[in-house]
Amino acid sequence: MIQHILVAIGDKPHEMNALDYAGHLAVLLNVRHISCVHFQERGYGDRGESIANRVLEKVKAEYDQYDFLNYHVDVAYGKPSEMLCQKAHSADLVVIGLPESIKTEGLKQLYSQIDDVLLNISRPTIVVHEQCTLLRKILTVQRGDGCCDRVLELAVEFGERANAKLLGLVLAETRPRANEIVRQMKDYLRFHDVSAEFTTLLGFTVVNILETAAAENCDLIALHPSHHGRLYELIFQSTTEAVAKMAERAVLVAR
Repeated sequence: MIQHILVAIGDKPHEMNALDYAGHLAVLLNVRHISCVHFQERGYGDRGESIANRVLEKVKAEYDQYDFLNYHVDVAYGKPSEMLCQKAHSADLVVIGLPESIKTEGLKQLYSQIDDVLLNISRPTIVVHEQCTLLRKILTVQRGDGCCDRVLELAVEFGERANAKLLGLVLAETRPRANEIVRQMKDYLRFHDVSAEFTTLLGFTVVNILETAAAENCDLIALHPSHHGRLYELIFQSTTEAVAKMAERAVLVAR
């Protein structure tokens, strides 16, 4: 159950967008505790202190409007991706922002900080782009294995709390297998108060996921990390990381 959100903050537009998204999410999910952490590498001196103070003022201006919300702000020094993974242990959900430039610049890199975070973080993580909207419809990607159980569980919790609809995107190698996964999902959802529809496609691909999310006007894509080792991730873009970078909407990655 989600009771505590951790959001990575800063003075850049995409970081402030994550701050705003986390606040709206707290309202929708009835979450009362948010930890705001400004991750900063050492050696910035007075400039780093000035940035931290500016970020603190923005946090107060944003979150003081929520009288139900308990929040606090920390500054963590060190490599941001490593510190984020460490801090995440104390939260139920992590929210981080990505700039739109990640869709071009990030995809040119063999390995970037967001890949490092998604490969190593232990908690469910929402990646927020600058144009993300509120939570009305959730695309939950299912392949019928144990790794997808947590994804469906979280998507249902989001749907019930926020009164959002679910669209189950079932990706399988064969139609009979896809139909079996749909049946299993329907059996699970019988015990939950959430509206759901289903669609099936062949192949766990970036195109299948992104095109479905766009065509169905989903606000959030929920999926699990790809099943590849670290060496593969260093050489190729995995499906999960590529979706997180290229999506026009928020992406929830859950182990």
